[in-house]
Amino acid sequence: MQTQNKSNPGTTLQLRDGSVLGYAEYGDPKGQPVFLMHGYPDSRIVRNPDDALTASLGVRLIIPDRPGIGLSNFKPAHSLLERIDDVIELADALGLSRFAVLGWSAGGPYALACAYKFPERLTRVGVACGFAPFDRPGATEGMSKNMQQGIAMMRRLPWMTKLVTASLPGQYHKDPEKAFQKQFGQSLSSADAQVLAQAEIRANLLEGAVEAMRQGARGPALELELLFARSWGFRPQEIKRDVYLWYGDADALVPLQMGEYLAAAIPQSHLTICQGQGHLLFVQRWEEILRTLIGR
Repeated sequence: MQTQNKSNPGTTLQLRDGSVLGYAEYGDPKGQPVFLMHGYPDSRIVRNPDDALTASLGVRLIIPDRPGIGLSNFKPAHSLLERIDDVIELADALGLSRFAVLGWSAGGPYALACAYKFPERLTRVGVACGFAPFDRPGATEGMSKNMQQGIAMMRRLPWMTKLVTASLPGQYHKDPEKAFQKQFGQSLSSADAQVLAQAEIRANLLEGAVEAMRQGARGPALELELLFARSWGFRPQEIKRDVYLWYGDADALVPLQMGEYLAAAIPQSHLTICQGQGHLLFVQRWEEILRTLIGR
């Protein structure tokens, strides 16, 4: 059963397990399907906001909210790999036998999980500035000291993710701009600050972050735990599909070493190093990325 949400862009689908999955579509409704796995704290809203560009490329962009985010019901999980079944069920409901998948930032591991779990359903796989596994030596090298310390803490004490996220919904409700600046303002490189200075891009990212907190902190807390503190449920070395990787050498959030690690670990990888670009390069290289994913 699908229902249209009138107050925000998006539609909901009732899944076989009784939960509700929220998602949004952009671009060309008859175009080649590309699923975008969103970042953190992020939701079905965040993308390159130039939907006319997406449509002109012949892309049908589909962005699902993960459980506990936006319009999607919260449900527990032991690993992020468990959450990929929702993607397949959505694709089936939309009548899509095959599709491409792109993961940005915290969505990167979910795109890789798709490539591992149902490679036969995918046309192409892309990751832009996606995190690499944290259960390896030097996993946080190049990240800020605050992020290194926070990830180390969450890996030792996973329940701390609840404390880390407890105040976020209130902050975003009270003063979204201040909350957004507090969370990301000090973490971005100068290259990303220039991109974020574009009003339309900043507004889109801010709206996506606010929507991520719609249901409170439980979903965002589990997102952090699955990403940083638990095994993902698979190894990149086990992926048997071509994976296209884009990483910036000016990314202060997901350092280039993560892209280099994935390029070495995934047997069939294709790494593009984006000189002078940072974490928001997926917006800057939107056309290049989508053309690659639809095989043009």
